[in-house]
Amino acid sequence: KKKKAKTDDDDAAPADDAAAPEEDGLDLTLLKKKKKKKAPKADNDKFIEQLEALEKEGDEPEEAPQEEEEGDMNEGTGIWAHDETKSIGYSLLLQRFFNQLTQKNPDHTISGTKSYKIPPPQCMREGNRKTVFANIADICKRMKRTEEHVTAYLFAELGTSGSVDGSRRLVIKGRFQQKQIENVVRKYIIEYVTCKTCKSPDTELNKGENRLYFITCNNCGSRRSVTAIKTGFSAQVGKRRKMQG
Repeated sequence: KKKKAKTDDDDAAPADDAAAPEEDGLDLTLLKKKKKKKAPKADNDKFIEQLEALEKEGDEPEEAPQEEEEGDMNEGTGIWAHDETKSIGYSLLLQRFFNQLTQKNPDHTISGTKSYKIPPPQCMREGNRKTVFANIADICKRMKRTEEHVTAYLFAELGTSGSVDGSRRLVIKGRFQQKQIENVVRKYIIEYVTCKTCKSPDTELNKGENRLYFITCNNCGSRRSVTAIKTGFSAQVGKRRKMQG
């Protein structure tokens, strides 16, 4: 048994001797690994330095952009000068367009719509069988239409007749409410005054070829024909009684 122990000790001794160089090899590899680990630390340090540099740059106050002098668009100074090569923004060009349009062609300005107001018809009763349209002359003047044409349309739509007195009031035979005459005037404006293209009331009614009437728009220049005034059915009770009598 003692011999075996000795042999075991003898065997262990060379093993330790063999392990010694292995330990030395491990130490070398460990040193190499440590060197490799130092490299990413250096990279991290560089990265941190770069971040700090960027933060410092961000903290520095930015230089305020110098405002360019626009100048006067009418006098041609600043960016509006003839020899100026700088680009002009869209909003400034649009503003210049509307300014030029307002100065040279105020009638074609589309920045705002002109109000078109017509006073309501002033109607009153005269006796039991007549209605007086008092302000027909003023309404015709605002619509730029002749009293004869408007009167003919009123008589055709209402199915009656009448006459104009010395005060230029229209005396209509029959009882009619103000609302009825308002509806007729509104239909006349839609058919014989308003432009179908741009909805402008600034139009002219002229008689053309073949007894047709044409509406010419002073705003957009469009031209269209309108239907002739057709007289509707009207009862002729009084005339029949006179003829029978």
